[in-house]
Amino acid sequence: MKKSWATQVEVEVESMDKAGNFIGWLHMDGANLSVLLVEQALSKVHFTAERSAYYKSLLSAEEAAKQKKEKVWAHYEEQPVEEVMPVLEEKERSASYKPVFVTEITDDLHFYVQDVETGTQLEKLMENMRNDISSHPPVEGSYAPRRGEFCIAKFVDGEWYRARVEKVESPAKVHVFYIDYGNREILPSSRLGTLPPAFSTRVLPAQATEYAFAFIQVPQDEDARTDAVDSVVRDIQNTQCLLNVEHLSASCPHVTLQFADSKGDVGLGLVKEGLVMVEVRKEKQFQKVITEYLNAQESAKSARLNLWRYGDFRADDADEFGYSR
Repeated sequence: MKKSWATQVEVEVESMDKAGNFIGWLHMDGANLSVLLVEQALSKVHFTAERSAYYKSLLSAEEAAKQKKEKVWAHYEEQPVEEVMPVLEEKERSASYKPVFVTEITDDLHFYVQDVETGTQLEKLMENMRNDISSHPPVEGSYAPRRGEFCIAKFVDGEWYRARVEKVESPAKVHVFYIDYGNREILPSSRLGTLPPAFSTRVLPAQATEYAFAFIQVPQDEDARTDAVDSVVRDIQNTQCLLNVEHLSASCPHVTLQFADSKGDVGLGLVKEGLVMVEVRKEKQFQKVITEYLNAQESAKSARLNLWRYGDFRADDADEFGYSR
């Protein structure tokens, strides 16, 4: 915002980081420049503003900017609110880990896995399907994709995979979801074809199942969320892990995931690194694991790791870090 150059401004300091840098606000003509930047879709609200006196103003400005769909919100699409499913009370936590192969990590830190026990069935089906396609290749341009329909799609590696059509923008832009791997792609219809009945989901159900991590909260801040996703991609994508379903939700089951070799808890590791926050649940069967997660979170806070680099922005003692309640 060029109008702030060579202009008298008022600086409001709220806190100081451990490097001695001031954290606060810049006011000009009585207006908070952070709010103005958000209002004009030039910036987004950072999660550390949650305890600030200006948080509500920032959120209101951001919501108004989102509706305009300009600049940083040019491609914004409102996300549906997830309905929380009621969880049945249990006396003990059920731990029955099964081997899975992680195939895809999404931007919201969900992930897709294949059941290791049915892996050979998928390999055999893919081999037979590709041999069939090689003998009877689809005629280019003959397939008219329709939303919700199963099909075959040629991936970037030149191989054919089972897929589902999610959206048809035009013959040149068809959104597909690879049902056995969990990844998505936009393809021209010339790289799609009819799924032969011998290889349909009736013969072998879709092998990619979506899950989310239990006991953690994914950061709303885009940069912080990206850090968490990148860490998970490095650690577990295209590797075998152990999975245990903890509870259900409207979107997908929430699980704990362990590394196959060390049996270390992947979600707990994210908490230890300060990349995610703990979701505190009240069910009795989860109290032992929740306590372990909270202890790990306290250690990450003390070490000022990642999300906690500026201190505890959520806790009741946030005043010592300079945020107003």
